[in-house]
Amino acid sequence: MTGEDVPAIAALARAEGRNVGEADHRRFLALEGARGYVLVRDEALIGAATLMRYFEHGFLGPVILDPRADSAGFAIALIAQLIESVQREGVMVIEAEAAQVEEAILGRMGFSTLRRTLVLERPPSAATAPAGSVTMEDHHLLDVGSLDADAVGYGRKGYLAALMRDHPAGARVLVRDGEVSGYALVRRAPHGFQLGPLVTRDPDEAAAGVLLVDALSAAEGAAVVALAPEAAPHLALLERHGFRRVGTLARMRGGTRAAPSETRVAATEWVSGGRITG
Repeated sequence: MTGEDVPAIAALARAEGRNVGEADHRRFLALEGARGYVLVRDEALIGAATLMRYFEHGFLGPVILDPRADSAGFAIALIAQLIESVQREGVMVIEAEAAQVEEAILGRMGFSTLRRTLVLERPPSAATAPAGSVTMEDHHLLDVGSLDADAVGYGRKGYLAALMRDHPAGARVLVRDGEVSGYALVRRAPHGFQLGPLVTRDPDEAAAGVLLVDALSAAEGAAVVALAPEAAPHLALLERHGFRRVGTLARMRGGTRAAPSETRVAATEWVSGGRITG
């Protein structure tokens, strides 16, 4: 996958009704650890898939296919190529937020389903008064990256920095006693805005609420989509702010993940980053 492929990939994504577009793929390709493959037939791009490497950890993005193509066969080819390429480089565990076709393929490859992830949407709404966070700036990124790694188990500071620069008004941090206690990001998407990640020190629903209100203010007048674990206690917070379930994905994992350190600082990812690919 190269930058020249992006317009055709975005066209396929629109045809499938996916909430990813050119900006998502261009941001992805600019990141260290990005890996993408495309399928071309008769000089036409008919499929694409992405994987982000975070050290020994890989995260699969969505498989995007021409609706007229043999979706199962081409999806298998793309996923297998991505997994094989990063396993040769020492990636020990691969995760994905899998849609139905991807879930079936990954299941046959030995991946296990960890939980269900809800796709949530909030209709266009007016902004509310600021709740107390501040705009994220470069000097926050070291602390934001450390807090994020506590929540997800691997470092993805470059990904977070790219999201911050895509939509600075939607990048928020909560600072208490001189320390970053949480952050949230929201960026433009083909269908309104995409919220996430949203991470706080654990447990802190009040901090999550502050960040949620201020991040949503950067999406005034547009729909907002978010991904969150099914049956998590904090879903009530999202529902109070108007989010409703519109779909479901499967969080899947293949490989062995090291146990967290006993000294690890607890943190919670309230809303995940999205499917390309965090």
